Amino acid sequence: MPTVPHTRTRPFPTGPSGSPDGPVYPPRADTYLLLPFALVGAGSSFLEVGTGGGAIALAAARRGARVVATDLNLHALRALTQEARRERLSLEVVRTDLARGLGRFDRTVFNPPYLPTRPEERDPDRWHNLALDGGPDGTRVTARWVSELANHLAPDGEGFLLTSTLQSPAAVEAMWASWRARGGTVDRVASHQLEGERLEVWCLVHRSAKRGRA
Repeated sequence: MPTVPHTRTRPFPTGPSGSPDGPVYPPRADTYLLLPFALVGAGSSFLEVGTGGGAIALAAARRGARVVATDLNLHALRALTQEARRERLSLEVVRTDLARGLGRFDRTVFNPPYLPTRPEERDPDRWHNLALDGGPDGTRVTARWVSELANHLAPDGEGFLLTSTLQSPAAVEAMWASWRARGGTVDRVASHQLEGERLEVWCLVHRSAKRGRA
C-alpha cells in the first residue's frame, strides 16, 4: 500500500491532483485499501458512491468498465470529469445523494464518511464535513447505504464497503444483522491496521442479486 496520510483529518488538500478546485477528499489509506476492488472486467458496470478524489472510479474506468461516480461535492465531480475527459475514459459523474435515481450495477464501492461526530463537532466547512461526518456513532451514512444497496446490485452483483473500528461496534453489528435478515451475506475481504484504528473492507451480496432467484 502506498505511503499516504492514513487518518481522516480536518482540513484536507484540494483536487485529485492537488489542484485548487475546491476541497476534495484525497487518496488516503482507506482509498488504497479499496482500490483492488476497482479492478473489474472490461464492459462491466461499476458504481463508486461518494467518489471524492475519484481514484477508485478512475481505476475501474481504466480497466474498461462502464463507470458511474456519484458525489454531492460539485468540486469533486468537476475535477473528475476533467480527468476522465483528458484520459478519454467511459466515466459518468452524477450529483446525487448516495445512488438516488440510479439503477443496478455489477459492482459498487463506497468509502463512506465514518468519523463519529456529534452535532457540535461538525466541521464548519460544508465539503470537509460531507467527507468526514459519520454521525454520533460513525454509521449514519454507512447504514443508509446498506439499507439501499440491494436496489443497486445487478444479478451476481457485489457491493464493497469500508468500515473503521472508530465506528460503534454495536452499530456496525446491527447493520450487518439487518442486512442478513433481509437475505444478504457479508464477508470481510481486506483489513489494514493503523495507529488507533483498523480499516476493514466487506463484500455484500444479496439474494435478490443472484441469478435465477427472486
